[in-house]
Parts: sequence; C-alpha cells; structure tokens
Amino acid sequence: MERIPILKKSRLQRIGLFAIVTFFVFTGPLQAEPIAGKPPLTVVSRGAGAYTKSQMLAFVIPYREMKNRWVNVEEYNGGLAQIRAQVRSLNVKWDVVEIEIADAIRACREGLLEKIDHSVLGKSAVDDFYPEALQDCVVGEIIYATVIAYNPDQMAAEKPSALADFFDLQRFPGARGLRKSPVVNLEWALMADGVPFDQVYQVLSTDAGVNRAFKILDRIKKNIVWLEDDPLQPLALLRNKKVVMTSGYSGGILDAIKNRNESLAIVWDSRVWDMVVWVMPKGTVNLKEALDFIVFASDPKRMALHANQISYAPVRKSAVAFIDERVRKYLPTTNKNAGNILRIDYKWWITNKKALEIKARFAQWRIEKPWRPNFKPQS
Repeated sequence: MERIPILKKSRLQRIGLFAIVTFFVFTGPLQAEPIAGKPPLTVVSRGAGAYTKSQMLAFVIPYREMKNRWVNVEEYNGGLAQIRAQVRSLNVKWDVVEIEIADAIRACREGLLEKIDHSVLGKSAVDDFYPEALQDCVVGEIIYATVIAYNPDQMAAEKPSALADFFDLQRFPGARGLRKSPVVNLEWALMADGVPFDQVYQVLSTDAGVNRAFKILDRIKKNIVWLEDDPLQPLALLRNKKVVMTSGYSGGILDAIKNRNESLAIVWDSRVWDMVVWVMPKGTVNLKEALDFIVFASDPKRMALHANQISYAPVRKSAVAFIDERVRKYLPTTNKNAGNILRIDYKWWITNKKALEIKARFAQWRIEKPWRPNFKPQS
C-alpha cells in the first residue's frame, strides 16, 4: 500500500491557526454584528468531524472575519425531510444548505429552493465549473467518491484490490459495511459481475439487470452492516473491527490515513463519483446574504483551501492549480484516480420509472426474511 504523506505545518503556522480558531470560538459572536439588524446566517453541512472542520477553515471563519457577520453552522444527515418541513410550514430556519445534487434537483422541482442567478459568480465562472455543477437552484461545492475502505491489520497476506473482492466472502470473509440505499450498491453489484461502466444504467433499466444486481448483493446479505448517512460511521466500524471492508467517502478515509496515521487503505477500483452542492431553502429571510456566502465559498482559492483540508475535489477547474501537489493526486478527479470511475447518473435515479421500483424493492429486500449474520464481529 502506498503511504500517503502527512502534510505538516510549521510551529508558527500551528500557533497562528490556533490563535485564529481561539479568537473566533471565544470572541466571535461578540465581535460580529448582524447586517441591518438581521439574525445570523445559518449554514448547514452534511459532514461531521474533519469535514465540518475543513468547511470552517476554508469558508466559515474567513467569511465571519471579512463580512463581520456571525455564521451558525449546523450538521445534518442529508435528505429533504427537514427542508420540506421548514418550507411547507413557512418556518424556514436554514439559509444555506449543503446537499447531494440528486436531492437538490428534486427539491428544486418541488419548489422548495430559491432560484439562483449564476451571473453573480462572474461571466467567466460559468465555463470554469464542471458540467451540471450550475443548475436552476444549485451551485456546486465538491466532487467526492464513494470507495471501499479496509483495515490491512485485519487481513491475511492477500489484500483486496478490486471491486469483486468486496463480494467474495470465500477469499475475504467477514462483515461488510454498506449504506442503506440502492444507489451505488446496485451499480457496484453489476460492475462486480462484469457489466462495463458505460452500460450500467442500460442494464439496470431492465428486469433482468435488476435481478442480476440483487443476485450479487444476495451473496453478502447476511454479512452486511447497514450504514446510516453518517460519514464517520464507516471509520468507527473499521476502528472497532466490526467490519473488514466498508463503503465510505474518500476524503474522510484519506483524512484518517494522512492526519491521524490510522492503518487504513482504499480500494480505488470502481469508485463512484458524485457531487455536493449549495442551495437556499425557499423563504429564507437572509436571501441576499445567503447568496453572498455561496459566491464567497465558490472562489477558486477558497475551494482549493477546502480541498487541501479534506481531499475532495473542487467543482471549478481553475481551483486545481492552487491545491497542494501532495493532495492533488488523491482527489477523485485527478489523472491518477480518474480512469476507473463511475459517475452517478442522478437524472436516471430521479426520472426513470424503473428507479422507483428498485427503491421499493431494495427497501423490502433489506428487511425481508429475518436472518442471523454468519459472521462474528470482534469486540
């Protein structure tokens, strides 16, 4: 396994960073005055731990300082339930929300989000964003990859190196961590069974293809530990030896390896590429300031600072030049990691009638026929 270099800071840098964080933790709310008497801006993050910290350092703390406005940061597990509840009750408490692009498109179609005029980003910015990162209610934030992670200390001499190894209980016995969603899981099942990347959604659109995917998942069903939409859970399962392999987000796994020197490794084969975006719930009273925050966070240098902290790729191409070389090669979009990758077809999951059938079937399949796992997690 290639060792990932730890990015060290000088003593002076550490002291300076500590001073900045300490200043804002202890004096921030007292120093920042609401603009025109309005309440603080509330930004909502899908992350936790190192991911939220990366957003604080790249976006939130600099914004507080530059704009002299306090920003509250809340965390949630994604999805639309809370946004729907706030908008439909006319009790909108969130101003800027980070959300997966598929959910953002659904929310926009439901009228839950404010439309965004992308001209506020500047004329040259539109062409600088990756395709689909700018849509009616959306400004892209990061590109991330879902990967397979494992703890080498739990393995014998042979280590997993391909997606098919995740579904091979004979060569790699033990528990598997998977997110409670058909998205990624069914794509992985088909790719592990030999379906070419460019034919996955074509095959998944047929009854035979769906049956084929579930047949592959059946191989490991009794060994699955189901994950909530919590980026820290895969790491906890690996640390506590509750699973031998798990799906997880590349940036969080890399952070554990680089910055905490944890004995973990990534199988980059067949990673799945997706996007997280910024949106504004319909009816936010801080609409102007919310849009201002999104513009601020969309600056290429700020995106690069974010990437340097957490190893997720920026959605602006020009930002790559500002990213540390030692980080750049581990981003989901870099040349080294760009070849063997599947991009989630979120439009297929949103509009395809077969997708609705798959989601219902997956929910039933996951709970049907009570069973006892045929593995014994280590305590």
